[in-house]
Amino acid sequence: MLDIIASIVMLVVNESNSYLLQTANALDNAKRDIPSMVQAGEQVARRIVAGGKLYAGGNSALVSEITGRAGGLMLISNLPEEMDRHTDAVVFFVDGEHPLPKEATETDTCWVVFGATQPIAGTQTILMQDYGLSPTLTMAIQAWMFTGELISACTRLGKMPVLYESIGLYGGIPRIQKYQGNNIFWHETHQVSPIPAGSMAEEYANRVSAMLRRCEAKHRSDFYTVGKWVSEAKKAGHSLTMYSMGHLFPDEVAKTAIGNLFRSEVWNAGFSYIPEPKDVYAKGDVVIHIGYQHPPRTMLERSQSAGAKAVYVAPYMDRDFPTDENTVWIDPMYPFSDACVLINKYDIPALASSGVINSAIAWEIYRMSCVHGAI
Repeated sequence: MLDIIASIVMLVVNESNSYLLQTANALDNAKRDIPSMVQAGEQVARRIVAGGKLYAGGNSALVSEITGRAGGLMLISNLPEEMDRHTDAVVFFVDGEHPLPKEATETDTCWVVFGATQPIAGTQTILMQDYGLSPTLTMAIQAWMFTGELISACTRLGKMPVLYESIGLYGGIPRIQKYQGNNIFWHETHQVSPIPAGSMAEEYANRVSAMLRRCEAKHRSDFYTVGKWVSEAKKAGHSLTMYSMGHLFPDEVAKTAIGNLFRSEVWNAGFSYIPEPKDVYAKGDVVIHIGYQHPPRTMLERSQSAGAKAVYVAPYMDRDFPTDENTVWIDPMYPFSDACVLINKYDIPALASSGVINSAIAWEIYRMSCVHGAI
């Protein structure tokens, strides 16, 4: 009886500090920054609608997160060595390894800066907020909300930029071939009405926050179990592996405290052109797949045969590997399309949700492992 009471108390304590709920609260609080996102989006929109280029620079994981991502702008590309400061615009992610270049504050430039704690003269600065999250996750939230305001600002100028569709969907790669392959980044004709300022950023925050809260409600006991598995495996000297790949990942694992606990490996199940890992598992090991759309079938089969514990994050469960005494499936609650904000009379949704949600899940697994004494 005392063990049951202790477990209930532990669950209540763990839930109150949940990384998923912290991230959901961060999304809710980030709505206070929407006015600055609207202002920055309108400034950038005026340039790119007039023919200027849009670039992303700084932290490479965040650059990847907003370039080539489902529901993101097809016209954005990596910051080159030279650009036209009078016509082009830059989105830049500041961190310890990527200070803001001096040219960002020169006259007649247009730089939107994330990661700074104080306003930077001559730039549109989306100030870094302390939400208790990793800096990269905080910036990812802000960057996607800003992207929504940039898209809507373009529509208010009469233009609709081409957005990516997830390559996990049938239309994703043909869409890239049709538009990006032919350097077409604006729809010549469209039926999208001017989108009101602030609405896309707010809708994104609301939707992703709701997904995180659903994931929390459904999987709280699963996170508790996984944390216990990891702690026991760590104490017994077994192997701990976390597979991840795609935009924010694997940097969000390998270059953070998570990577101090888990061996970080690059892999994302479901894409045939990505070679599957040949790792050999043993009884007592814990293997975790922070995936995208598809369950890691081969990893699950091999971990089961070896007697290892397996955890996988995917929008649907492999029917042969439901949650049981050796396996945990975590539903991240984001749509299979990844992008989650609908635009009236546009063919695909906007703004990717998986990077933010998967980051919160990875951090919650790490947090619960620490709660159980893994570190």
